[in-house]
Amino acid sequence: MKNNNFGRYLSSFAVTALVILMAVDAFAIGLTSESHFRDTDNLDNRAGTYSNKNMVVSPYWQVDAGSYTFIAVSHSSLSGMASQIGVQINAITSAGAAYDTAESFTVLSGTTKRVFVVPTNHTTINPTSITTAAFLAGTSDFTYGHIRANSVASHPHLKNWGNGGWNDAHNKLGAGFRDITMLTYWGSVIIEANTTGFAMEFVGDMNDSTGTYNMISGDYMSSGVNLQ
Repeated sequence: MKNNNFGRYLSSFAVTALVILMAVDAFAIGLTSESHFRDTDNLDNRAGTYSNKNMVVSPYWQVDAGSYTFIAVSHSSLSGMASQIGVQINAITSAGAAYDTAESFTVLSGTTKRVFVVPTNHTTINPTSITTAAFLAGTSDFTYGHIRANSVASHPHLKNWGNGGWNDAHNKLGAGFRDITMLTYWGSVIIEANTTGFAMEFVGDMNDSTGTYNMISGDYMSSGVNLQ
């Protein structure tokens, strides 16, 4: 990528971040704080929508012939976390379309899952060279947008009691919340020509303690296990 384009991309990043952080309902229109569910609203059963408080977002990613985006999702094994937490990651373009089919994976206790958003047919960063990573690859043209992570669990606010159910739950391996906001997310947009880049901010994960409240819809994004 040419250096004189880098400033333009950073400007786009700043504007995109501001718009997304000010407009929480861009991610889940009309949901309220009463809605816990992954794919339906508690009030009117609108299929296909997501509750903001069970979501993690990042305001900017980009790819082109000389750049790609790297994301890592880590399970810190803190008390209360299920030993396996399912995550679905989407890269949404500035036009509001999916860059590629969403990637779903399970993050095990004490491990990190790597995710790459890359141009198609990248010569070194691809599923053949990095077999354990998840990949989103849609085009070789300059493309940017936001990242959205949703929970695979239908009710992440409910504790998973492990293999034995409620009885003797504290002794069951894997018991805990399958809430993706309890995971740690970090990442960077990589500028390959200069081996530089800039860090990504994630809203709603364990490291982000500030949620944005929408007074009209009554919805918010929060951190940690999302209980009512």
